[in-house]
This record gives sequence, structure tokens and C-alpha cells, in this order.
Amino acid sequence: MTAPVVKGWCPGAYKPMMSGDGLVVRVRPYAAEISANQAAALADAAKTYGNGFIDITNRANLQIRGVSDDNYPPLIAALADAALLDEDQETEVKRNIVITPFWKDGDVSKRMYDALVDALLRFPRFPGKFGFVIDCGETRVLSGVSGDIRIERSAGQKLIVRADGADSGREVTAESAVEAALELVEWFMRERLEDIRRLPKLLSNVELPSRFTGTAPEVAQNSEGDGLHFVPFGVLDADDLASLAKLNSPLRITPWRAILSNASNAASGTRLVSDPDADILKISACAGIPFCPQATVETRKLATELAGKWNGHLHVSGCSKGCAKPSVSDINLVGNNGRFDLVRNGAPWDDALYTNLSPADLETLDLT
Repeated sequence: MTAPVVKGWCPGAYKPMMSGDGLVVRVRPYAAEISANQAAALADAAKTYGNGFIDITNRANLQIRGVSDDNYPPLIAALADAALLDEDQETEVKRNIVITPFWKDGDVSKRMYDALVDALLRFPRFPGKFGFVIDCGETRVLSGVSGDIRIERSAGQKLIVRADGADSGREVTAESAVEAALELVEWFMRERLEDIRRLPKLLSNVELPSRFTGTAPEVAQNSEGDGLHFVPFGVLDADDLASLAKLNSPLRITPWRAILSNASNAASGTRLVSDPDADILKISACAGIPFCPQATVETRKLATELAGKWNGHLHVSGCSKGCAKPSVSDINLVGNNGRFDLVRNGAPWDDALYTNLSPADLETLDLT
């Protein structure tokens, strides 16, 4: 298998990434929320300057795809007009923050988000994929979301700052949390080697000082809740976003590739799925060919055809990076030189149970 290229950074608005279908331009909504006017502007921009589709990432960001070099400058101007850009690239890169989508005005999660953003320019420049998770609601719902530094609740409902990968964190107050996060980032930057870009990887090689530990987080809960409307494969049609904008209600973008809306009829007339148990939602799939230069297979059409065929979660990946779900799945179909390897109960890069499978082979394969 040809090893895929790991970029080590994520696209942004100021620094887009070239993919198989053109530039990928990532928009990071402030506190994971966009207004109805911003939703309408994004939908129009995706159709005018991109290919008409918008990715929802597992860090609750939005990506406009298929942008040509010529269309990039007017796209950036449109995003700026809609107040969807950070002031500069340094702020954009550092504002890699996932916040619980269930925050309310003035609550601890939103206050922590605002305080962290205000302080980011004081933080040392950290690697591009390094990020924060703010999960201070009544229940902890972001345990499955990748991060490096987490601000969350303890079992006793106290605030803690915890290094991802550590069993416990430092107990803090709302006033001291950001400074504790800054201290943890500074420790990470001093200790890491050049090829270590994430805190959990560092912790597998270096012991975390005791001053960053001591208080365990509360038990995690699932992310189900009223108002969640799921986007199959995380690919949102711009026309569907335009329909959501007409409801004239703010939208929260979630890391579960779902949109949170207070409008009861948000999914009506769109491709969004409100039933969390739908077969199509038990599948994850990356863009595949022709959209990604790392992929060697088409992914989403096959994934749709296989919906409900096997029990558990199915992940169809164009290569062994597993971008759509870089973790354990019940079944992984991994593109390899135009065919598929099958990994069971593992990650896409683990040893395969079957190799060199064609789509026809998959139709007849019995995994019961």
C-alpha cells in the first residue's frame, strides 16, 4: 500500500488546502454558531465560488470545496462581508476550539470560550492540529471529540483543565482556567520533539507533571438531544443550507456532523436526517476520488449502497489515513490501489482481515 501524505495541518480561510476538486476553504464559526444571514451567505458562496457542497468537519467547522484559484479572492471577500473570518491568520490557526453546541448565553462554556479566544495571541505558536475542547455543561458530551487541552467539569461539578490522554486534570476556577491552559501549552512546547504535534502522543513518552493532574472528569454522556439534524457523510448541499437559513434562526454546527436548530421543522424538505438510528448514520465515509488526491477508490456511493448490510459502524476510507473516522470502527473498508482492504474492530491503518476486495465482493461478503 502506498503511504498517504499526512499534511500535519488543517486548511483555513487564509491558508486553504489543495485537494482533488480544487481548494478547500475552511470556515470556523465563532462558538460553533452562524446566524441565518451568515448561513445564507455561506450557501451562496459555496454555489458561486465552489462546487455547491459544504463539509461539516468533526471539529464543528465548515469547508467550502471545489474553489478555483480565480474564485478564491472573491470568496474571501464574501466571507469577510458575512463576518465569517478571523482578523488575521494567526488568530484563525490558534482558534482551533470545539465548544459544546448546547451552550447558553452567559453560561460557563461560553464564558470560557470568549476568555480563551481573547487570550490566544498570548499563547506560543503551537502545531496546526493542536486544539482545545470546552465542555462545561451539566453533562460532558464531547468525550469522543479529539483535542489536546480540555476545559470541563469534574464529578463534583468543579471546573478542571485536563490534558487529553490524562485520567485527571487540574481543578481551576472560571478566572484561572485560561492561565492553566496557557501553562499546559507552554509545558507541551518545551517538552515535545519536532515530530510530536499532539499532547496525547507526548504523554505516551513523557510523564505529565503532577500539577496538571488530581481531579477526574465527570462521567461522559451521549450527544443525543432535541434539535439535532444529521448530515449524511458530513456533506451539506448548499441548497439545504439555504433552506435552513430561511427559518431565520441561528444554527449551531456540531462535531457529530449534525446541525442543531431550535426550529422544529428544520430538516423538512432537506437531505438532513433527524432519526439518530437511521442506517445511513451508521456509516462514515471520506470524500474519496475524484475529490481527494490521497484516495484510490470512490467511497460515498458505495457506502450508501452498503447502508444496513452489516451490524455496527461501517467506515469507508479512500486511504489508510481514515480522515472521516480516525479511530476504531466495527468495519473499515480501506482503499488500496483501486480495491478495498477490510479491517474489523480496528482503525483503518490496522492489519486487514481481507484484502484486494472489489465492490462486487463486498455485496456478497457475509460478516455475521
